Amino acid sequence: MLAGIPAAFSSSAMGALAFISVVTFGFQSWINNVQTTPSDFFPEHAVASVAGLGGVGAGIGAILFTLTTGLVVDRLHSYTPVLITAGLLPVLGTIVFFLVGGPIRKVMCQGGPD
Repeated sequence: MLAGIPAAFSSSAMGALAFISVVTFGFQSWINNVQTTPSDFFPEHAVASVAGLGGVGAGIGAILFTLTTGLVVDRLHSYTPVLITAGLLPVLGTIVFFLVGGPIRKVMCQGGPD
């Protein structure tokens, strides 16, 4: 997802689109993994609520990022700060996720077929 940073400095539209394509592919791969983690951290009866809260947070974040993008582009006449921020936020999010989530251990199934 760091490919958003070179997209900001690309000298051609096709180059920027190529980098942004890599970013969107990487983001979709990353977010699919992140969205499945509530089932790894929370009991069965809480997974849907936690996933729902994550969706609310994502919606609010999208609203704020869209508004902020408009302000930045309007004032600076450039998408460069937006692309750099968008490239760094998933990396920062992953670091926070690992710091808050703690160590990852193998989960042993109890009961059921072996």
